[in-house]
This record gives sequence, C-alpha cells and structure tokens, in this order.
Amino acid sequence: MKIHKWYTPLIIGLALILSASLAACNKSEESPYAPDFTLQTINGETVSLSDFSGKPVMLTFWNINCAACQFQMPYIQAFYDEWSSETIAVLTINVGDSISSAQNYVTSQKLTFPVLLDTREGVTQTYGIPGVPTTFLIDSDGILKAYKIGAFQSQQEMEDSLKSMLPSLVLTPKLEIGAEIGNAAPDFTLQTTDGQSITLSKFRGKTVLLNFWVSSCTPCVTEMPYFQTVFDEQTNEELAIVAINCEEPSQTVQNIVDDLGLTFHMLLDPDGKVCTDYKRGAPTAFLIDSNGIIKAIRDEVFQNPEEIEIMLDSM
Repeated sequence: MKIHKWYTPLIIGLALILSASLAACNKSEESPYAPDFTLQTINGETVSLSDFSGKPVMLTFWNINCAACQFQMPYIQAFYDEWSSETIAVLTINVGDSISSAQNYVTSQKLTFPVLLDTREGVTQTYGIPGVPTTFLIDSDGILKAYKIGAFQSQQEMEDSLKSMLPSLVLTPKLEIGAEIGNAAPDFTLQTTDGQSITLSKFRGKTVLLNFWVSSCTPCVTEMPYFQTVFDEQTNEELAIVAINCEEPSQTVQNIVDDLGLTFHMLLDPDGKVCTDYKRGAPTAFLIDSNGIIKAIRDEVFQNPEEIEIMLDSM
C-alpha cells in the first residue's frame, strides 16, 4: 500500500513509537478534530463520521490482503457484539479493495460491524495512514485522541486502550433485542401508505409510542382518534407516534386514515413480519424510550386520550 503524508497534527513524535503501540495525539497543540467523511457501506448505505457526533468512535482502516488486519478482525467483531452502539461506535474502512471482494470477505468471515468502502483511497489520504491496520480513537466531541498502527492482540487490549485514552468512557453491554420490557425494541423499516420509508431506529433521541392494529378490530379503530388527540396536543418534537397495520391492503388503511383525519406515522406491514417479531395481538401499544428500550406494553385498548398520557407519564 502506498504510504501517504500524515495529517500534520497527528504525526509529531511518530518516529519515536513502535508500530504496535498506541500513541496519544500531539498535546503541544490544540488536539485536532477528526476529518469528516462520507462513504458507502458494503450494503450501499451512506454513512458520515458526523452521523456519530456525541459518541466516541473507534475507526479502523484495513484491507483484505493484510495478515495483521485479518488477525484482529475477530477481536473487532467480539468487541462490536459485546458493547452497545449507544456507548461507542465501531467503524471500519476498507482501503482499495473492490466492492465485490469486500462483500465476499465480510460474508465469509461473518462480520456484522459497519464496513465502509474507500475504493479510491480519498479518506485514507486525508487521514494520511502509513499502512494498515491503523486505528483512530475519536472522543465524543470529534477530537482525535489516539492512534494505533498495527493489530490489537486481543479484545482486552482494545478495551484497555479505549479506557486509557477515553477515561470518561463507560462501556455498556448490548441489550437483548426482543419485544419485552427492558429489551431493545426490534428495529424495522416499513413504508407509509404514501410510500415513505420509516425506520424505527431513526427516532433515537425521542420517545416512541408504537401501536399495532388491524381494521377488522373495532377497538383498534376506535382508539385511533385518541392517538391523534395526543399527537395534536404535544408541544415539542420529543414524542413520535407510530402505528403499524398488520397485513392489510394499503387502500384499506388509507381509507381509515382519511376518514379519521390521522396525521401521525401510519406504516404498512404487508407480510406481517414486524407484527410477528413483536409477538402480540391487536391492539397492542409499546412505549419505547429515547435509547430504543421498551419501557411499557399495553395489550388493552385505550378508552380515552388521558389513558395514553398516563402511559407516557410512566417513563
């Protein structure tokens, strides 16, 4: 791999460090901010570093034909599996490999952490890495705190390095995903009746009231105006009301939306997969906090808007 000129504030004292050591970024000057970038993942999603503003980031550059990169992949995966993405973001950037090669490698190794593609090595040049693997530790303010040239030798070394350079970091284990109180709400992406895609995790930072219903259930339809009343009366944007219709035609749902004048998010689950994942009948309401954790479940119909407010106040 071609060796590039370092992003200047990072390299002072570089000659004094071993390739396998962790080095703090220069303290004699103001600590530099990590250069922002936008890249595609192997799944075609667009990701920017600035998407993770407010949380620490472990950013690793690698490529397939790098034995040291391959050596540490299981440790990155184990770290990603164990610790919550709400605590720290794990990002990796594949350098110079083709999309198909990167996809095949990730699939064969069963890697699930985010893999971004820098096929033209533009971001690699911006960061000026001398070789792969290179890992940067970025704090919650976006400041580069440290870098490591070479592979971590264990998951423990990775965790110790993070705690050393980011002393305020508290690693939180990932919560079990499931439709039970205390679990992380299963994520999903569904379309509204007008074709807009809505993803549950995009509401992080807000409280979500998630309701499952079908039109053949009279109580389900009866309580819809109560949700609309609560939606209309909210004075801020900290609450999202989301209703999911289970396995009914779009026009059937749209007719009810129009008849009742509903303006909150109305999603379609035509194959019933999300409804099945949440393992409840209709109507059922889930109260999900700003971190995506299920805080309450109600299997009974709401009798008035005040009962919805009581559920919201239970947070």
